[in-house]
Amino acid sequence: MSSASVYLLALAANLFFSTASMVFSLYARRFSPFWINQLKVVIAIVLFALATLYTGVTPLSVTALVYLLLSGLIGLCVGDLFLFKAYATLGAGRSLVLYSFQPLLLGLYGYFFLAQSFNPSQAIAVACMMACLGVFLLERNKLTGRWDLQSFTWAFTGIVLDAVGVMLTREAFESTPNLDAMQVNLIRCAGALLGYFVIRPTGILQVARDIMPMKMKEKSLLFIACVCGTFVSLALYLTALKYAHVASLTAVAITGPVWVSILECLWERKLPNRYLVAAFTFFLMGFYFMT
Repeated sequence: MSSASVYLLALAANLFFSTASMVFSLYARRFSPFWINQLKVVIAIVLFALATLYTGVTPLSVTALVYLLLSGLIGLCVGDLFLFKAYATLGAGRSLVLYSFQPLLLGLYGYFFLAQSFNPSQAIAVACMMACLGVFLLERNKLTGRWDLQSFTWAFTGIVLDAVGVMLTREAFESTPNLDAMQVNLIRCAGALLGYFVIRPTGILQVARDIMPMKMKEKSLLFIACVCGTFVSLALYLTALKYAHVASLTAVAITGPVWVSILECLWERKLPNRYLVAAFTFFLMGFYFMT
């Protein structure tokens, strides 16, 4: 798979997840971060099970299985609980700002454990992507006039745990290179679902009771968001992760706040401001150097 194709898959995954995050933040406020996380994982695990039946099952070692279960537990369960708690107070855009730290974490991982190095182009790409998010952060600071340190701590904790999940998943791919992304996601979601069950065994029953009285339009919105934000985004992202330089891949993923800002402009029918234009300039420069 070509480098450009890999990063386009990652970009598509990011756009699906970022769009769905706007819906996730609404239900994290209305019910709880635990509520929406359980729902999206249950829907995803059903879809990944069906997809795995079609793509087939690859034998994997106990080590790879443990890596993937831990990846789901740490990244999709605990990490997303912290991230969605930040969604409930900060909103999706401001929470996703902290993804700018993830390339640094995964760059260190790639350097020490995968024998990957930063060439000048990749270093410039990561710098451009982080500058992109820096502009967005500057805009948010100007608008709010203060920092919500507790909520940003929740978001940062979620980002770090998500990075750990990505590292464990990449280790599984390293130990079993022919693993299919659908099977990998199925096992990761199983690890996350196990975590939710341990935390609150009857939680999914409460989710079902809350959904029953909703109108069909609202149910459809929830379902589509969970499919796009979990099943589709994870399938695309892990396919890219199998082949990509991990830090550069994550640098693409931190464009989420910019995309959420575009959606907000469309929703509020406002033209992009100078901050958004500057952020897009850095993004396009970064993607150029990355490919």
